Amino acid sequence: MSCCKQKKETPDPTPGPSFDDPSIHEDYKNYERDPFLAFIPQLGKWGFGILSNELSIYGKGVASAPSFTSKFLQGTYSFYRANPNILFREILSGFTVAIMQVPESIAFSFVAGVPPLSGLQATWWMAFITGIFGGKPGMISGAAGALAVVVTRLTASDGVLSYLSVDERLNVLYMTMFVCGIFQIGFAMFRLAKLVRLIPETAEPLFVDCTVEQRQWLTFSGQPLELSLVLVHVACCMAIMKFWPMVPKIGRWIPASLMALLIGTLIEWTLFRQAIGQGTRVVEQTAPIAGDPPRFDWPSIPSDSQTLSTMLSFAIQLAAIGAVESVLTLQACNEITDTVPKISDSNQECFAQGLANLVCGLFRAMGGDAMIGQSTINIMNGARHRVSSTMSGVFMLLFTLVLSPFINLLPIATLTGVLFMVVLSTFQWKTFIILRYGRLSDSAAIVLVTVVAVFTNLAIAIAAGIILSALVHAWDSGAHVETDVVVKDMVVNGKRVNDVKYVHVRGSIFFSSTRKFVNMFNIAEDPTTVILDFKDALIIDHSAVAAIQGLSHRYALAGKRIIILNIQQKCVGRMQRTHGDKDKLHTQMSHQVADLESQGREGEEREENIADSTSSEPKDLQNLKMFEANVDGIDTELNKLIDNNGADVQEVDSQHRA
Repeated sequence: MSCCKQKKETPDPTPGPSFDDPSIHEDYKNYERDPFLAFIPQLGKWGFGILSNELSIYGKGVASAPSFTSKFLQGTYSFYRANPNILFREILSGFTVAIMQVPESIAFSFVAGVPPLSGLQATWWMAFITGIFGGKPGMISGAAGALAVVVTRLTASDGVLSYLSVDERLNVLYMTMFVCGIFQIGFAMFRLAKLVRLIPETAEPLFVDCTVEQRQWLTFSGQPLELSLVLVHVACCMAIMKFWPMVPKIGRWIPASLMALLIGTLIEWTLFRQAIGQGTRVVEQTAPIAGDPPRFDWPSIPSDSQTLSTMLSFAIQLAAIGAVESVLTLQACNEITDTVPKISDSNQECFAQGLANLVCGLFRAMGGDAMIGQSTINIMNGARHRVSSTMSGVFMLLFTLVLSPFINLLPIATLTGVLFMVVLSTFQWKTFIILRYGRLSDSAAIVLVTVVAVFTNLAIAIAAGIILSALVHAWDSGAHVETDVVVKDMVVNGKRVNDVKYVHVRGSIFFSSTRKFVNMFNIAEDPTTVILDFKDALIIDHSAVAAIQGLSHRYALAGKRIIILNIQQKCVGRMQRTHGDKDKLHTQMSHQVADLESQGREGEEREENIADSTSSEPKDLQNLKMFEANVDGIDTELNKLIDNNGADVQEVDSQHRA
């Protein structure tokens, strides 16, 4: 809003430098632009510095690992020896979580199109390694659905590797997980966990598995009786998992998923197969589990360019999905435990996830990431230490080796019911409230993320959500540029200038707000002098610099001038580097400007100070300091003179007698 203020007449100040004299603020001219290709050695130096620093940190860590491990084990032993109840609670919670992970790991293995043993071993490797090296004690990792829905595109017979055999596709998957682990370790080394803050709430994964019915393991022969039995299995499993926790006492100690599997298996092998004479598919008929211990096996893959490029692209996607989900799960666990989040914990979790996935690829396991459901249950059980998450992996290995005959008897339909309940329990139902009552852009982001996740994967969906939210934010921020415009007389470089348009800019000027900023000026009607004060504004990008340069050029063509004031220090370098005319910019930024009223007030204050000082001067001669006498000081001097004269007289008398 523009307004004009009438100023009282005051005499012109003492003439100073001319209007074009750039003698003020010479610091602006000292800035020298780097050579054009100087960024290449600077980039190399920056990268070498980061690499050397990281190698130094890891070298010190390796050197101190023996002593640290010894002290850690001694401290852990002393702690649990003094607190055996905490140790018992940790082990019991890990056992409970491991039991719950068995059916989910098998279910996600079928979703991914890999043998169940691959999913079970992935869960035990992930839980064991992340339990030791992870950034959040008590957080659980394992074979997860978010990675399974991406992996299925590699292993499916009609997927991107359809030209390969089943064994070759599995080898490509394991090599992909190996490379995925390397990428996640790189994320940790370069401290990329902080980028998760760019993910808005509406772009977070919804964990909706919409590809379940597309998998071959959920199909049936098409007989009406078998279809009915499958639906009975699914309904019974979902009902048990829903209502079993409400049973007093034992409902809290025995996991609902384990009870659903036990009852479903009992119904399958007694009621359906013995009484009715019709059974449904079980794990042994789909992919039997041998119960073998993990074996090292370097995956051998074809060396053609198409396979290698596919492997690399999927490794990047899986690394991004696993890192994002793990860091978000860590943040959720911190909220439950009221722990202050640290970026270092997130980077440590990325390192642990990468190490676990790297090992999974070498032992024919499908890999995984953090699991929000099991982590929440573990922490709600009171687990706060690494024993619970580590022991869940150990128990998972024991279940795989000992309980493989029982796992082969599990009905596929019951596992389907468990998977459906996982989807229903992890789905964020508050999404519908946001869709109905939230902002339109938030609703659009939720719909976009969901649709893209269904047809592609979570990595692409998250990227799409971030892009949409960033565009909305840029659009909103572009409308928040405001100015206060006043036309008044001012002092420029010591000279009075009449009718100066003073523009106080507020907000961020960047590509989205430059049009609104430029439209605030009317070159034809503006006075000959325009002052832009950027005290409360930020110049973000080159679009803002180009907008200011364009305004200056058009004002110069009209015979008018622009003076730039109070550019923030972090914006000066950006303007100096990208502005087309450095000398002109220096001239615009090198003026001393003052308000005329402030100049008048300063003059009045100086006059008052002079008057006060003159009023304190003495009016009479006797009041001058030179005529003031200090009686005490005079008496002291007289006494000294008398003493000295007496000593001299005595000395003369003695000489005379001699």
